[in-house]
Amino acid sequence: MLSVLLLGALLGTSSCSKTDDSAPVGNADTTRLSALIDSVTLGYTAAAEGTKPGAYAPGAKGGLKTALDLSTATKNDPSYNQAAVNAATANLRRAVAVFRSALIQEVSVANLVAQWKFEGNANDATANANNGTLKSGPTGPGTAPGDGGTLPVLVADRFGQAGQAYEFTNGAYIEVPYQAALNPQALTISLWCKRFDDNDNNYLLSLNRWTGYKFQLQGAGKPFITVTTTSTIADKDAESGIVPVNAWTHVTVSYADGSMKFYINGALVKAWTDVKGPLKTVPQPVPLCIGQQLPKSIYNSAPTGGQAAGYFEYYGPAYFKGQLDDIRFYNRALTDAEVQSIYTIEKSL
Repeated sequence: MLSVLLLGALLGTSSCSKTDDSAPVGNADTTRLSALIDSVTLGYTAAAEGTKPGAYAPGAKGGLKTALDLSTATKNDPSYNQAAVNAATANLRRAVAVFRSALIQEVSVANLVAQWKFEGNANDATANANNGTLKSGPTGPGTAPGDGGTLPVLVADRFGQAGQAYEFTNGAYIEVPYQAALNPQALTISLWCKRFDDNDNNYLLSLNRWTGYKFQLQGAGKPFITVTTTSTIADKDAESGIVPVNAWTHVTVSYADGSMKFYINGALVKAWTDVKGPLKTVPQPVPLCIGQQLPKSIYNSAPTGGQAAGYFEYYGPAYFKGQLDDIRFYNRALTDAEVQSIYTIEKSL
């Protein structure tokens, strides 16, 4: 509604005044300016500044208030002629346009396949219904998977709000049913994580191991992704980018044909250009895992998509140890600016 009010302020007074700009002092027609001031004042009063979608960037209201004050002073001063009134009207319209451009919007909603906010559950916050189910997963050595017997547990998030993030230990993970939308030709994965240790197999998101994509942290804390494209299977890491132990960190990876990028806390830390081809459709649809390499029901099963006989063999523990929150999955590679926007939106309450 606020955007509509401000848009109306732009459009409703856009026609040129037929009043002669050279009209003598004291005869200026302020009807249009008065109507514009009233409309903009309503929008200004209702607007809120902040860092979340729907708010205006901090400081944006100040510029609009200055333009409102100047326009009001012009309207109320009988010494101004029509040219001054018309100039004040045009200046206020421009200020409204600048203010509207400061409205913070959600990043690329059309390409947001899933968003797991973990606000008390593992449901998808988008309309795409990629809802997750809490699962206990394997923890045993070698070919003896076992089961940790532990589900992901709701804990306080990075702001200290109870029940707004999930903790993963003892093989616990979240399983999301396979949908083709989770297997796009390009992707961006954005999330907040707090790793507990230097586990080499800190799996964040994984779809069908290396014939799909798997995003994890290496023992040194480097974000690492494996992708299968129409041209190759590639493993890449963030090189100098490190996720510290026991500290909430924003981590993002993106891939599109010929471009793979890693970000930490909104900043680009590594870009690779030597991986070619769009992501390939997995040969066998299996559920997406958050916090685990494969669904426990798939380990040691017989492949049905033409993979090698031992493709699903259990090699040993491959699960995340730590806490996760605010996971976003996009079906395209976001720009550097868009990744920075997500970080800005999510780094504060």
